[in-house]
Amino acid sequence: MTVGVRAFKGQRLKQAREARGLFKNTLGDLIGVSGTAIARYEEGVDCPQQDKFDALARVLGFPHEFFLKPANYTAPDLVFWRSKASETKTARSMTEQRMIWLTEIFEFLESEVQFPELDIPKGLTPENFRDITPADVEAAAERLRAYWSLRDLPIPDMFLALENAGIPVVSFEVESDKQDGFCFWSRGPRRPFVGVNRLNISAARARYDAAHELGHVILHSNVTREEELDPANHKIIESQAHRFAGAFLFPRAAFRREIVRPSLDYFCSVKPRWGLSIAAMVNRAYHLGLIGEDERSGMFRNMARRKWRGPLQEPYDALMLMPLERPRMLRRAIEVILQEGYFGHRTILSQLALPAREVEQLTGLDGDYFSPRQTELNVAPRRGSLRALNIETGNVVDFPSRGARGR
Repeated sequence: MTVGVRAFKGQRLKQAREARGLFKNTLGDLIGVSGTAIARYEEGVDCPQQDKFDALARVLGFPHEFFLKPANYTAPDLVFWRSKASETKTARSMTEQRMIWLTEIFEFLESEVQFPELDIPKGLTPENFRDITPADVEAAAERLRAYWSLRDLPIPDMFLALENAGIPVVSFEVESDKQDGFCFWSRGPRRPFVGVNRLNISAARARYDAAHELGHVILHSNVTREEELDPANHKIIESQAHRFAGAFLFPRAAFRREIVRPSLDYFCSVKPRWGLSIAAMVNRAYHLGLIGEDERSGMFRNMARRKWRGPLQEPYDALMLMPLERPRMLRRAIEVILQEGYFGHRTILSQLALPAREVEQLTGLDGDYFSPRQTELNVAPRRGSLRALNIETGNVVDFPSRGARGR
């Protein structure tokens, strides 16, 4: 064993390397060692010398503290991906590492602010996904809407609806058109997390992706990793989540009430009100029996002729007409911590030991939010003055210190 920086954590090196999409040999070439040496660092057999440690931090773009911080979590056992076969292992691993950091960020923030409790009703569908019928999916979407007091009206902000129910949402750019969204349950704080890829995406598509991932949370909490990896099972699971997304965003009673004549022009007219894509409404009309298979196929061909197919091609997809929704939960938690004087910008980054850009993307903060500031004053708050976060308004309200809760 080569003795170097003794506190170096090999698991952190693996996280950083995979997040950057680098193979061991590639990273080794960049810092002047072999791929075998990188493997030995990651496995904890050897520790890098100080010069190699510095090179790793510089090439990967991570602070030194990151590689010295214990890795308490690993990637989730089960992640619901939209597509299985068409995505590379490297691309998925890049996102999975950020799931680990997302869990760590949430755990840190939860120690400082009170997030909404997870508020998901149980028993909306049969436990075994194979027993879930289309009618079960429709009913589950309607019952969840009723439980969250959404009635059968348009949902103004899909991300906010999830976060108000205690489901953190993350929306960041993933350089892969095969990763529309993902959903996973964290290993630490047992919550579902929903992720949406905002690269080249419309507001309607982002809302649909969030609703699709919510479908996994509601319908598939009992699915095992082994079941989900089976291609036939995966097809069923994804079909159910697609059906749920349409049913949740545009309930059948409202759809039948408002869509008096299924047509592309009519779907276009109600798209801004319901925030659902025209393509999704075509499928919704088919699922509800308002049009047949031939009509559905004809509508999609007509959309192609109108050049309405593809990313950002439908009417109203221009962001100035329908702006993308933004997650609030984690972003406003950081803003509240700073406003209350618990930590300064640099202190938060030091606590998380992550690159500023990673924290900004995962929490929905604007770019350069953590850019160097000439002056930074931390004012220690009174003990017991922790605050609860109101996600929608960004305001905070007093609540007892954590030790006093529940008394």
